[in-house]
Amino acid sequence: MNRLKEVEDVISRHKKFIIGSHRSPEADAIGSQLGLSRALRQRGKKTTLVNVDGVPRNLSFLKGADSIKKPGEIDDKKLSGIEVGIVVDCSDLDRLGDAGKRLFEGLPVINIDHHKDNDKFGDINYVQGVAATTEIIAELIEYMGLTIDEPMATALYAGIIADTSSFRNDNVNPDLMERSAELLRRGANARSVIVNLYEREPFIKLKLLGEVLSNAKFNNGIVWTTITPSLLEKVSASGEDTEGIVGTLRTTEGAKVACVFKELSDNRVKVSLRSKEGFDVSRVASKFGGGGHTVAAGCLVKGELEEVRKRVLSEIDKRVNA
Repeated sequence: MNRLKEVEDVISRHKKFIIGSHRSPEADAIGSQLGLSRALRQRGKKTTLVNVDGVPRNLSFLKGADSIKKPGEIDDKKLSGIEVGIVVDCSDLDRLGDAGKRLFEGLPVINIDHHKDNDKFGDINYVQGVAATTEIIAELIEYMGLTIDEPMATALYAGIIADTSSFRNDNVNPDLMERSAELLRRGANARSVIVNLYEREPFIKLKLLGEVLSNAKFNNGIVWTTITPSLLEKVSASGEDTEGIVGTLRTTEGAKVACVFKELSDNRVKVSLRSKEGFDVSRVASKFGGGGHTVAAGCLVKGELEEVRKRVLSEIDKRVNA
């Protein structure tokens, strides 16, 4: 069955859509929302964009980023009459967050994603095991015969850059490079994407990074560190300033897995996992109710920091050194 045609048929028959992505969004989630929304508006459709955590500051440069609202910021008039929900870059509906998930209740849902552990929650599921969801959005836009303009191209390219770690991951292939080249031909601002994703760090984040790295541990191929509320307070950092730190840890020579344990205020710990040398961290994340990709995954685990850290590191060690 042609899933692209199914998606296009639903889009053709309806006028008003809500488009959501996962909490703690990055460029693939935000870029997918913005690219798809702009495409639908080319066809005269109305779109409402939602993310429970809003847009990270390093993605505010993308055109239309200010149209993505948190659930409580959306006017009731915009929510009235919505006919279809589209969820992008999200392996299951719970990743929308409770407030975000409620906005999709009772709606037919189109699920567009690239995560291999996607649970096919949609009425229509277009799930492809490619590097980035923005790849799929670009394919859909072209299938619908629409034009990818510069803002679309930049948003879609940003998603590819983020989910391949700037073409450094093993999800890079010729098709991806050809898609990326086409987005550049369509006007994607490659330099702007790199500057905003990697060269726009607040000084406070650099101070936090110094503290976090000084507390890092490395043993048996696993490098890890811990971020607590008191540490964030010490350097006047926010939760958003912790993004990307696990990627820095992954650069450690000899490390197979990098892990950041971030203690939250509600007796939960956010665990961010990255890997290299072929180790699949998504299997570890799924063991604790999370998910993701082979080289990048995460989970939210209930419990005290020390207890969660011990359990997760034990699971990683068991798999790494089996």
